[in-house]
Amino acid sequence: MNGVYILLISVTESISVRIAALGNVSFKKGLYVYVGSAQNSLEKRVERHFRRVKKKFWHVDYLLGASQTEILEVFYKKVGRLEECRIAERLSKIATPIWGFGSSDCKCKGHLFRIEAYDILSGFTREVNMKTIGRTVPIAKTGWCVWITGLPGSGKSTVSETLLKLLEKKGIHAQLLSSDALRKVLTSKPSYSLEERDAVYSALVYLAELLTRNGVNVIIDATGNLKRYRKNARKKIQAFIEVYLECPLKACKQREAGRWKTHNAPKQIYEKAQRGNATTVPGVGQPYEASSNPELTLDTTRCSPMECAQKVLAKILQAETGGKSRA
Repeated sequence: MNGVYILLISVTESISVRIAALGNVSFKKGLYVYVGSAQNSLEKRVERHFRRVKKKFWHVDYLLGASQTEILEVFYKKVGRLEECRIAERLSKIATPIWGFGSSDCKCKGHLFRIEAYDILSGFTREVNMKTIGRTVPIAKTGWCVWITGLPGSGKSTVSETLLKLLEKKGIHAQLLSSDALRKVLTSKPSYSLEERDAVYSALVYLAELLTRNGVNVIIDATGNLKRYRKNARKKIQAFIEVYLECPLKACKQREAGRWKTHNAPKQIYEKAQRGNATTVPGVGQPYEASSNPELTLDTTRCSPMECAQKVLAKILQAETGGKSRA
Protein backbone atom coordinates (compact mmCIF):
# COMPACT_ATOMS: atom_id res chain seq x y z
CA MET A 1 0.00 0.00 0.00
CA ASN A 2 1.24 3.50 -0.89
CA GLY A 3 0.24 6.71 0.82
CA VAL A 4 0.78 9.32 3.52
CA TYR A 5 0.93 8.54 7.23
CA ILE A 6 0.98 10.36 10.55
CA LEU A 7 2.80 9.15 13.67
CA LEU A 8 1.61 10.27 17.09
CA ILE A 9 4.79 10.32 19.20
CA SER A 10 5.09 10.68 22.96
CA VAL A 11 8.22 12.32 24.40
CA THR A 12 8.14 11.15 28.01
CA GLU A 13 10.61 13.74 29.32
CA SER A 14 12.32 16.82 27.92
CA ILE A 15 15.39 15.86 25.87
CA SER A 16 17.95 17.22 23.43
CA VAL A 17 18.74 15.10 20.36
CA ARG A 18 21.49 15.67 17.79
CA ILE A 19 19.76 15.37 14.41
CA ALA A 20 22.01 15.29 11.33
CA ALA A 21 22.51 18.77 9.83
CA LEU A 22 19.95 20.31 12.23
CA GLY A 23 22.36 19.87 15.14
CA ASN A 24 21.07 19.63 18.70
CA VAL A 25 17.28 19.97 18.81
CA SER A 26 15.38 20.32 22.10
CA PHE A 27 12.07 18.54 22.59
CA LYS A 28 9.82 19.36 25.52
CA LYS A 29 7.90 16.57 27.22
CA GLY A 30 4.58 16.03 25.43
CA LEU A 31 2.89 14.84 22.23
CA TYR A 32 4.32 15.27 18.73
CA VAL A 33 2.96 14.55 15.26
CA TYR A 34 5.15 13.46 12.36
CA VAL A 35 3.97 13.45 8.72
CA GLY A 36 5.62 11.10 6.24
CA SER A 37 4.91 9.27 2.99
CA ALA A 38 5.78 5.96 1.38
CA GLN A 39 5.30 5.28 -2.30
CA ASN A 40 6.56 1.70 -2.30
CA SER A 41 5.31 0.07 0.91
CA LEU A 42 3.69 2.11 3.63
CA GLU A 43 3.47 -0.95 5.88
CA LYS A 44 7.23 -1.56 5.79
CA ARG A 45 8.00 2.13 6.29
CA VAL A 46 5.81 2.33 9.39
CA GLU A 47 7.21 -0.94 10.75
CA ARG A 48 10.71 0.48 10.37
CA HIS A 49 9.83 3.46 12.56
CA PHE A 50 9.10 1.08 15.45
CA ARG A 51 12.61 -0.40 15.36
CA ARG A 52 14.75 1.37 17.94
CA VAL A 53 18.06 0.31 16.39
CA LYS A 54 18.44 1.02 12.66
CA LYS A 55 20.53 2.97 10.20
CA LYS A 56 19.52 6.62 10.34
CA PHE A 57 18.28 8.03 7.02
CA TRP A 58 15.67 10.61 8.05
CA HIS A 59 15.41 13.18 10.83
CA VAL A 60 12.69 11.17 12.53
CA ASP A 61 15.09 8.20 12.87
CA TYR A 62 17.23 10.24 15.27
CA LEU A 63 14.22 11.24 17.38
CA LEU A 64 12.73 7.75 17.56
CA GLY A 65 16.12 6.34 18.49
CA ALA A 66 15.87 8.07 21.88
CA SER A 67 14.61 5.90 24.75
CA GLN A 68 12.35 8.76 25.91
CA THR A 69 10.16 8.50 22.78
CA GLU A 70 7.37 6.13 21.86
CA ILE A 71 4.94 5.85 18.94
CA LEU A 72 1.41 5.81 20.33
CA GLU A 73 -0.76 5.72 17.20
CA VAL A 74 -0.52 5.63 13.40
CA PHE A 75 -2.90 7.20 10.85
CA TYR A 76 -2.74 6.73 7.06
CA LYS A 77 -4.36 7.69 3.76
CA LYS A 78 -3.96 6.18 0.27
CA VAL A 79 -2.88 9.27 -1.68
CA GLY A 80 0.06 10.55 -3.70
CA ARG A 81 3.24 11.99 -2.23
CA LEU A 82 2.19 15.62 -2.80
CA GLU A 83 -0.49 15.21 -0.15
CA GLU A 84 2.28 14.88 2.48
CA CYS A 85 3.15 18.59 2.22
CA ARG A 86 -0.50 19.64 2.03
CA ILE A 87 -1.22 17.82 5.31
CA ALA A 88 1.93 19.31 6.88
CA GLU A 89 0.81 22.80 5.86
CA ARG A 90 -2.62 22.28 7.42
CA LEU A 91 -1.08 20.89 10.60
CA SER A 92 1.11 24.00 10.95
CA LYS A 93 -2.09 25.98 11.59
CA ILE A 94 -3.17 23.92 14.61
CA ALA A 95 0.17 22.72 16.01
CA THR A 96 3.68 24.13 16.53
CA PRO A 97 6.16 23.10 13.83
CA ILE A 98 9.71 22.01 14.64
CA TRP A 99 11.39 24.17 12.01
CA GLY A 100 13.26 22.29 9.30
CA PHE A 101 12.49 18.86 10.75
CA GLY A 102 11.84 16.44 7.88
CA SER A 103 11.52 19.24 5.32
CA SER A 104 15.02 19.54 3.87
CA ASP A 105 13.69 18.57 0.41
CA CYS A 106 10.54 20.76 0.41
CA LYS A 107 9.36 24.25 1.33
CA CYS A 108 7.34 23.22 4.41
CA LYS A 109 8.04 24.77 7.82
CA GLY A 110 8.57 21.26 9.08
CA HIS A 111 7.03 17.80 9.10
CA LEU A 112 7.12 17.39 12.90
CA PHE A 113 4.76 19.32 15.16
CA ARG A 114 4.21 19.66 18.88
CA ILE A 115 0.51 19.27 19.62
CA GLU A 116 -1.27 20.22 22.83
CA ALA A 117 -3.79 17.40 23.06
CA TYR A 118 -4.73 14.12 21.41
CA ASP A 119 -8.26 15.37 20.67
CA ILE A 120 -6.84 18.05 18.34
CA LEU A 121 -5.12 15.41 16.22
CA SER A 122 -8.12 13.10 16.32
CA GLY A 123 -10.38 15.85 14.95
CA PHE A 124 -7.82 16.78 12.28
CA THR A 125 -7.44 13.21 10.98
CA ARG A 126 -11.22 12.96 10.61
CA GLU A 127 -11.24 16.17 8.58
CA VAL A 128 -8.60 14.91 6.14
CA ASN A 129 -10.14 11.40 6.00
CA MET A 130 -7.18 9.54 7.49
CA LYS A 131 -7.75 6.12 9.02
CA THR A 132 -6.07 4.78 12.14
CA ILE A 133 -4.04 1.60 12.18
CA GLY A 134 -4.70 1.54 15.91
CA ARG A 135 -3.10 2.65 19.11
CA THR A 136 0.03 0.55 19.35
CA VAL A 137 0.74 0.89 23.08
CA PRO A 138 -1.20 2.30 26.01
CA ILE A 139 -0.65 6.03 26.46
CA ALA A 140 0.09 5.29 30.12
CA LYS A 141 2.53 2.39 29.89
CA THR A 142 2.79 0.33 33.08
CA GLY A 143 5.92 1.03 35.08
CA TRP A 144 8.00 -1.40 37.13
CA CYS A 145 8.74 -1.42 40.86
CA VAL A 146 11.95 -2.49 42.60
CA TRP A 147 11.76 -2.91 46.39
CA ILE A 148 15.20 -2.81 48.02
CA THR A 149 14.85 -4.40 51.45
CA GLY A 150 17.14 -5.43 54.28
CA LEU A 151 18.06 -4.66 57.88
CA PRO A 152 18.67 -1.05 58.93
CA GLY A 153 22.27 -0.30 58.03
CA SER A 154 22.43 -2.90 55.23
CA GLY A 155 22.87 -0.18 52.58
CA LYS A 156 19.35 0.22 51.16
CA SER A 157 19.38 3.99 50.72
CA THR A 158 22.89 4.14 49.28
CA VAL A 159 22.16 1.37 46.76
CA SER A 160 18.79 2.95 45.87
CA GLU A 161 20.33 6.36 45.17
CA THR A 162 23.18 4.81 43.18
CA LEU A 163 20.67 2.82 41.13
CA LEU A 164 18.68 6.00 40.47
CA LYS A 165 21.79 7.67 39.03
CA LEU A 166 22.59 4.67 36.81
CA LEU A 167 19.04 4.68 35.46
CA GLU A 168 19.22 8.42 34.72
CA LYS A 169 22.40 7.89 32.70
CA LYS A 170 20.48 5.39 30.55
CA GLY A 171 17.57 7.81 30.11
CA ILE A 172 15.25 5.74 32.33
CA HIS A 173 13.21 7.80 34.78
CA ALA A 174 12.25 6.38 38.18
CA GLN A 175 10.69 7.75 41.36
CA LEU A 176 12.37 6.92 44.67
CA LEU A 177 9.95 6.18 47.54
CA SER A 178 11.45 6.04 51.04
CA SER A 179 9.49 4.65 53.98
CA ASP A 180 11.37 6.97 56.36
CA ALA A 181 10.52 10.05 54.27
CA LEU A 182 6.88 8.95 53.98
CA ARG A 183 6.66 8.31 57.72
CA LYS A 184 7.64 11.93 58.39
CA VAL A 185 4.72 13.06 56.23
CA LEU A 186 2.22 10.72 57.88
CA THR A 187 3.18 11.41 61.49
CA SER A 188 5.23 14.10 63.23
CA LYS A 189 6.08 11.74 66.12
CA PRO A 190 6.85 8.25 64.77
CA SER A 191 6.29 5.43 67.26
CA TYR A 192 7.44 2.55 65.01
CA SER A 193 4.66 0.41 66.47
CA LEU A 194 3.19 -2.49 64.51
CA GLU A 195 0.04 -0.45 63.84
CA GLU A 196 2.07 2.49 62.54
CA ARG A 197 4.21 0.22 60.34
CA ASP A 198 1.07 -1.37 58.90
CA ALA A 199 -0.25 2.09 57.99
CA VAL A 200 3.07 3.32 56.54
CA TYR A 201 3.61 0.24 54.36
CA SER A 202 0.00 0.20 53.19
CA ALA A 203 0.42 3.81 52.06
CA LEU A 204 3.80 3.05 50.49
CA VAL A 205 2.44 0.16 48.42
CA TYR A 206 -0.62 2.21 47.45
CA LEU A 207 1.60 5.02 46.12
CA ALA A 208 3.85 2.56 44.26
CA GLU A 209 0.85 0.84 42.69
CA LEU A 210 -0.67 4.17 41.63
CA LEU A 211 2.57 5.40 40.09
CA THR A 212 3.38 2.19 38.19
CA ARG A 213 -0.18 1.94 36.90
CA ASN A 214 0.34 5.39 35.35
CA GLY A 215 3.64 4.55 33.71
CA VAL A 216 6.09 5.67 36.42
CA ASN A 217 8.95 3.37 37.43
CA VAL A 218 9.43 3.12 41.21
CA ILE A 219 12.31 2.27 43.56
CA ILE A 220 11.19 1.51 47.12
CA ASP A 221 13.82 2.09 49.81
CA ALA A 222 12.31 0.44 52.87
CA THR A 223 13.12 -2.23 55.46
CA GLY A 224 9.64 -3.78 55.21
CA ASN A 225 10.58 -6.16 58.01
CA LEU A 226 7.54 -8.44 57.64
CA LYS A 227 7.07 -10.64 54.58
CA ARG A 228 3.44 -9.60 54.25
CA TYR A 229 4.43 -6.03 53.41
CA ARG A 230 6.43 -7.13 50.36
CA LYS A 231 3.89 -9.80 49.41
CA ASN A 232 1.22 -7.09 49.31
CA ALA A 233 3.36 -5.12 46.85
CA ARG A 234 4.00 -8.20 44.70
CA LYS A 235 0.27 -8.94 44.62
CA LYS A 236 -0.76 -5.43 43.58
CA ILE A 237 2.08 -4.37 41.27
CA GLN A 238 2.32 -6.09 37.90
CA ALA A 239 6.08 -5.72 37.29
CA PHE A 240 7.73 -6.25 40.67
CA ILE A 241 11.32 -7.05 41.65
CA GLU A 242 12.40 -7.68 45.23
CA VAL A 243 16.05 -7.10 46.08
CA TYR A 244 17.28 -8.37 49.47
CA LEU A 245 20.46 -6.78 50.78
CA GLU A 246 22.04 -9.46 52.94
CA CYS A 247 24.21 -8.11 55.76
CA PRO A 248 24.98 -9.60 59.21
CA LEU A 249 23.43 -7.74 62.13
CA LYS A 250 26.89 -7.05 63.59
CA ALA A 251 28.01 -5.31 60.37
CA CYS A 252 24.74 -3.32 60.22
CA LYS A 253 25.30 -2.11 63.78
CA GLN A 254 28.85 -0.99 62.98
CA ARG A 255 27.73 0.88 59.86
CA GLU A 256 24.78 2.52 61.57
CA ALA A 257 26.93 3.71 64.47
CA GLY A 258 29.44 5.38 62.16
CA ARG A 259 27.27 6.88 59.44
CA TRP A 260 26.63 10.61 59.38
CA LYS A 261 24.00 10.57 56.64
CA THR A 262 20.86 8.68 57.70
CA HIS A 263 18.59 9.39 54.68
CA ASN A 264 15.64 10.47 56.90
CA ALA A 265 16.07 7.44 59.19
CA PRO A 266 16.42 7.95 62.97
CA LYS A 267 20.00 8.09 64.24
CA GLN A 268 21.76 5.50 66.44
CA ILE A 269 18.81 3.11 66.50
CA TYR A 270 20.86 0.07 67.46
CA GLU A 271 22.51 1.97 70.34
CA LYS A 272 19.08 3.09 71.53
CA ALA A 273 17.82 -0.50 71.27
CA GLN A 274 20.75 -1.74 73.34
CA ARG A 275 19.96 0.85 76.03
CA GLY A 276 16.31 -0.20 75.99
CA ASN A 277 15.09 3.11 74.56
CA ALA A 278 13.91 1.59 71.25
CA THR A 279 12.10 -1.75 71.48
CA THR A 280 10.86 -2.13 67.90
CA VAL A 281 14.10 -2.06 65.87
CA PRO A 282 13.99 -4.79 63.18
CA GLY A 283 16.55 -7.50 63.87
CA VAL A 284 16.67 -6.63 67.59
CA GLY A 285 13.30 -5.90 69.21
CA GLN A 286 11.24 -6.94 66.17
CA PRO A 287 11.86 -9.74 63.64
CA TYR A 288 13.14 -9.17 60.12
CA GLU A 289 11.56 -11.82 57.87
CA ALA A 290 13.70 -12.39 54.79
CA SER A 291 11.85 -13.69 51.74
CA SER A 292 12.69 -17.17 50.54
CA ASN A 293 12.64 -16.24 46.86
CA PRO A 294 13.57 -12.60 46.10
CA GLU A 295 14.59 -11.83 42.53
CA LEU A 296 18.03 -10.79 43.80
CA THR A 297 20.01 -11.42 46.99
CA LEU A 298 23.11 -9.25 47.30
CA ASP A 299 25.73 -9.51 50.06
CA THR A 300 26.65 -5.91 50.85
CA THR A 301 29.72 -6.98 52.82
CA ARG A 302 31.18 -8.31 49.57
CA CYS A 303 29.64 -6.02 46.94
CA SER A 304 30.04 -2.24 46.88
CA PRO A 305 26.93 -0.03 46.48
CA MET A 306 27.89 0.52 42.82
CA GLU A 307 28.27 -3.23 42.19
CA CYS A 308 24.91 -3.89 43.85
CA ALA A 309 23.22 -1.13 41.82
CA GLN A 310 24.70 -2.49 38.58
CA LYS A 311 23.31 -5.96 39.35
CA VAL A 312 19.87 -4.49 40.02
CA LEU A 313 20.05 -2.47 36.80
CA ALA A 314 20.92 -5.63 34.85
CA LYS A 315 17.87 -7.37 36.36
CA ILE A 316 15.62 -4.44 35.39
CA LEU A 317 16.91 -4.37 31.81
CA GLN A 318 16.54 -8.16 31.58
CA ALA A 319 12.91 -7.89 32.66
CA GLU A 320 12.20 -5.01 30.22
CA THR A 321 13.61 -6.99 27.28
CA GLY A 322 11.70 -10.15 28.11
CA GLY A 323 14.49 -12.05 29.86
CA LYS A 324 13.88 -14.73 32.46
CA SER A 325 12.51 -12.83 35.42
CA ARG A 326 9.33 -12.91 37.43
CA ALA A 327 9.00 -9.14 37.15
